[in-house]
Amino acid sequence: MGGTALGALGSLLDRSLAQIAEASADARTCDRQTIYEVADVWDNNTFPLFHAATARTSVGRERRARAALVWMAELGPERRRWMVEQAEAAGHSLERLLPPPVARPLHIRDYRGLVTPLFMPLTADAALELATDYDLAAAEVRTLLIERVGARLTGSLVLVAPRRYDGGPQAGDPPELHLLLENIIDVRFDSDDRRGAVLRCRAEETVIEVGAGGRLRATSGTVHIDDPAWHLSVAGRAADQRTPPREKRPRRTPERQRPQPEGAVLVAARIMHIVMLEIRVVRYAHLADRIPVRLLAGALVGAGTDILAAGALRGGRRERAFRDLVETWIENGGPALAPWFTDELRQVASSELLPDTTRGWIEEVTAQRAALPHLGTGQDLDPPLEAELRLAEYTAAHTRYGTPRGSSAVVVLAHPPTGQGSPSRCWRLRVVDVDDVSRFRLRSDAFGGSHELRTDRETVEQESLILGRDSLDVRGIRSRR
Repeated sequence: MGGTALGALGSLLDRSLAQIAEASADARTCDRQTIYEVADVWDNNTFPLFHAATARTSVGRERRARAALVWMAELGPERRRWMVEQAEAAGHSLERLLPPPVARPLHIRDYRGLVTPLFMPLTADAALELATDYDLAAAEVRTLLIERVGARLTGSLVLVAPRRYDGGPQAGDPPELHLLLENIIDVRFDSDDRRGAVLRCRAEETVIEVGAGGRLRATSGTVHIDDPAWHLSVAGRAADQRTPPREKRPRRTPERQRPQPEGAVLVAARIMHIVMLEIRVVRYAHLADRIPVRLLAGALVGAGTDILAAGALRGGRRERAFRDLVETWIENGGPALAPWFTDELRQVASSELLPDTTRGWIEEVTAQRAALPHLGTGQDLDPPLEAELRLAEYTAAHTRYGTPRGSSAVVVLAHPPTGQGSPSRCWRLRVVDVDDVSRFRLRSDAFGGSHELRTDRETVEQESLILGRDSLDVRGIRSRR
């Protein structure tokens, strides 16, 4: 196993597209977290890739690629671990190209020099620390999210809990305790019974009891405390004694300034960047069915290898190669994506300084295609009769940073083809948004395969969405989006 830094950098893009395609191949096994985390890598690493691929000499390309890999890995140990694993799968060793991993401190200081908490594992000590500084018996559930990722359930619970310590006059909103759970075994939740919490953490099990009958049980988890006065808590004061002063220089080395790509190279870089940003939108659960992730990733398949090959050319041959590459992406996307590519190419042409010849090429490519204002999937408003539950999220009515927010729910379903289409077509995602939620009840068996889905209209506006034998029951005003 070996290879060059440039080859490793290109393979990371190829592996990213393969990961995204695999995670979005079937709505019943869609891995939304992997999709947005991998797409997010290329937010600020797309242009370093093109910069490396288009250096004048092979030595320059290798030097720029090494710098790009180091920049990419500096974001944190999780990013570095992902890079090493994906490069290894493609036959490249990155360990010799990257600086040694740096352990992340348990606590850091903010711009004011005040110690702040980071994510910490949910252990018995962590549970004791939370109970010492916050009144869990008076806590209320603000948000609950449970999602199926592959064959396992993951989720998060946000508790709003009063402080047991004096936060001072500038304490602001009540603290939020963000509990992230892995491998969830059992869920029972009723929005009418969401006050009071008990946290029990053992070596192989974390149990959170909510209200009189609610319960979440998982094998592990982490917690993050969103509390601007945390430095005054018992845990915060202890951490302050152990945390060194804030470094004057930023922890991450600023990215090197580089020349802007030109011509078709710039167009290709912008299009790839826009595709990754579009894919990343699935991070927001209520938009999960709006983005054709599988089609977008498939359109760019092999882009890492192709970009390196085109970048090694010079002059007019390079310009032609990147034009061909963009046209190949459009062809790969097919009729479903052609209008979207057309719209984005026109946006690039209107916002970038391009040579007249490149601008003329864009006009030729887009001349025969109609533009769309936004990429959509044309989902029907009525929910299907049968579906598998992928995600259920509840948010209670609350005020945060002085802004009142109503109660809401998001339900993401995977359903078989409907209408007159062939039954062999892929299952699709469907999002149901519910506002002014008056009832949200969820049990873990709601995620156990396909269930009957029905709606019961209770008033002119209020209706209930019920899955299976009431394992999911959401009542409110369904958004007509």
